[in-house]
Amino acid sequence: EDLKKFNQQTTSVQEILGKTIPGFAPPVTEGSAGSLTLRGRDPLFLIDGVPIASNTNFTRFLDKFDPLTIGRTEVVYGPTSLYGAGATGGVIQLFTREPSEEGLEYSLGSQFRLYATGDEALGQDGFSPKVNASISGQVTDALSIFAYLSYEDVNGVFSARDELITGRSAFVNDTTYFLKARYDFSETQSITGIVNGTELESASRQFELAGAGNPFGGQVATEADVVFSYAQPPTNEFLYAAFKYGHTDFFGGSLTALAYYSDSEFLNPGSDTRPLIAAGIFPAEWPGLWQSGRINEEFGLRGDYFKDFGEKLSVSVGFDYNTVDSTSLLPISTEEGFDETRFYDAAISAVQTPPFTLDAVGVFVEASYDLTSLVTLTGGIRWDRFDYDVIGPFDVVFFLAALSLPGSRPGGEGDADGFSYNVGIAYDMADEAALFANFSQGFAIPSLGFIGNAVDPGVEISSSDLVDPVITDSVEVGLRGAYARASYEAAVYYTESEFETTVVIGARTGLTARTRAPVRIWGLEFSGDLELTDRLSINGSVTWVEGESDPFDTGDFIALSTQDVPPLKLSLNPNFQISEDWSVFGQLFFVDDRDDGFKAGTDPRASSDYFLVDIGTNLNLGFGERGSGVLNFQVTNLFNLNYIPSGEITFIPGRVRPGPGRSISMSYQHTF
Repeated sequence: EDLKKFNQQTTSVQEILGKTIPGFAPPVTEGSAGSLTLRGRDPLFLIDGVPIASNTNFTRFLDKFDPLTIGRTEVVYGPTSLYGAGATGGVIQLFTREPSEEGLEYSLGSQFRLYATGDEALGQDGFSPKVNASISGQVTDALSIFAYLSYEDVNGVFSARDELITGRSAFVNDTTYFLKARYDFSETQSITGIVNGTELESASRQFELAGAGNPFGGQVATEADVVFSYAQPPTNEFLYAAFKYGHTDFFGGSLTALAYYSDSEFLNPGSDTRPLIAAGIFPAEWPGLWQSGRINEEFGLRGDYFKDFGEKLSVSVGFDYNTVDSTSLLPISTEEGFDETRFYDAAISAVQTPPFTLDAVGVFVEASYDLTSLVTLTGGIRWDRFDYDVIGPFDVVFFLAALSLPGSRPGGEGDADGFSYNVGIAYDMADEAALFANFSQGFAIPSLGFIGNAVDPGVEISSSDLVDPVITDSVEVGLRGAYARASYEAAVYYTESEFETTVVIGARTGLTARTRAPVRIWGLEFSGDLELTDRLSINGSVTWVEGESDPFDTGDFIALSTQDVPPLKLSLNPNFQISEDWSVFGQLFFVDDRDDGFKAGTDPRASSDYFLVDIGTNLNLGFGERGSGVLNFQVTNLFNLNYIPSGEITFIPGRVRPGPGRSISMSYQHTF
């Protein structure tokens, strides 16, 4: 329901997840992958079982993955034996919509968003329209489909001060296409094929950063109206395809086999860091004009078999294989004559992080056993093997003193293998309440691209302990239940790793770098739903997480960066059903301040608190027995609060992006 409601105010899944999932970091303006943590660690993102950008932490596609194609979400907190590489921080899985079980349904929709922050936003730059069309349902008794196509003209994003905010997603044309087809051979066997893609084309109009100012003293990134041109234009493309076979009565159990392929590519608009180099903030050896991007290609297989053995025991066994080919992009442009031509010529092709290939194979078994009518035991074990090749030689372009040194690295090959496991217990204390506890240990290798830059010049990556596996221990205790018209879940957790990948901030640059260090993270979460009356309901959540690390191996632990552990987050969502076809809803969203990282020197500045209010209404207009027309109207950031999202804490100096100001969105979706 949250996805259906919030897709009217934003096309960013990252923003929706940040506002609705307990434990997930609050959304940022730019959708930085570095801020997408779950309980303070990087989760694995899956779409219909397909891992996305595993081992790279680049999940730029979440900004433009269309929420209208998503049916439901599933969150697994902490390490799990069911999934391998990248899952030591938990799993967030998006399941796309299933075809309608009725005859064919056709749907047409339109939507617009307008920023109501002042005269600038009320012009053409602040208006973004979107149209979509879909077909869903049974083509024959055996074949069903869901096909979706959308186009969005994405214009500017404005702050509460009526200033155009810098960003990679402004002034682009966004096309999304999606097809899911299922064929039932019999009542027990079926095959499903999925193709999903997004293409963003940048408009000819581009912008440069306006103003200099103190990089940590309040200067935010708005844009000046200057036209740029490119030898390699900015782009953002994403495609995945999957083929799944299911058998629900295979020797008395359920068999699933999955094959998939994904390909993502992005190249950002140009960056002009010459003023920061001239001011001595960045090293003189750094390039002044550049773009950054990445190409990530993955292929994989997965199979699992689930069976009940009597009424008490159920077992799942399976395997998975995944291969990743990842290449970073860093076109560097000529500085001479740039101020006259405004042309990024991409004269030099470099890499921001080294390219690599990674093969991962895993086998697992998971079981659940009802010890008594009140006690259920769960557990699983998994073995993974990783083989990698960091392709060299390569130079670290953006080196940071004491974190990564200038010079050539040879790259190198290596491998690692190990076990993950989880055990849990649930005790039904009453008909509507259960106490649960889980312990898990995860095993993975760190992000090869980031770690490759931290290896000393001349040293093969396989001989460095920086590429040693990440072993994570996590414990969780909680209570879930329901009483009368209320349901709830509360949990406390603690996670530690002796050699985790963590963020370190350059004291002068404000840029992030990855290092390995002991890490401890703890926190609590609460979520609940309450039906106050037959018409009025409210749901909400509370997320608090904190952590510390020893990044310089001194034995003294210091607070983690806000990029790893975000501030306290509270969300409250009331809904009032005026009639069967008309409802009004709202969201109160609060993010607290945090200065722990700033005091410890892991953040360049403290983050401030902010409180956002959104309101909206849905009206089903009907139109015939099968037809329906749903009208949605919504105001986001109702009071036009000027704020800086907590996740913007560690961006490049002078490019701290403010949050969006007040926006008005309206949509109409007609199904017939």
